[in-house]
Amino acid sequence: MIKSIKVTTLLITLLLSAVAGNTWLQLYLQKDIADKTENLEQQLQASAKKSQQMNKQLATIRDLRDKTRELNTKVKAIETNTAGLNRELKELDSVVASIAQRVDAIGKNTSVTYQDLKGIQASLQSSAKVLQSIQGSNAQVVKTLQSMQSIQVKINANLNEMNRKTSILPQKK
Repeated sequence: MIKSIKVTTLLITLLLSAVAGNTWLQLYLQKDIADKTENLEQQLQASAKKSQQMNKQLATIRDLRDKTRELNTKVKAIETNTAGLNRELKELDSVVASIAQRVDAIGKNTSVTYQDLKGIQASLQSSAKVLQSIQGSNAQVVKTLQSMQSIQVKINANLNEMNRKTSILPQKK
């Protein structure tokens, strides 16, 4: 009987130790779960902030795309106007050349002095130089517009790349 009491006592002690160990394990697991839950909440808040920032960036990208379209429209209009100016400059060159030919013809047919003809010729040459200067300025404008267009193409490529990279992000509903 004493053996039976010792065995019973031993069994009860072992069971109580197992229950205490189980309780300690449950408390440890609950603390670990609580810590992980808190960490997940912090990560969720950080993710929400990043999502807001991404939405702002996407809105900025849309605005940039709209402004890019407007700029492209303006550049095309300027190029069209510049092309018209090139035609007008060519027409003016033709008119100046025609005037120079007529002045030469008039000089042969009239008794205008040599000095007067030289003055007219110098004036025409000056006008031709002014036209050439205008033509050079026009070429510079065209070059600047082409440079702007090239930059615009790069901006569009970068925007498309950003859109491609951000397209995998979930859209805010």
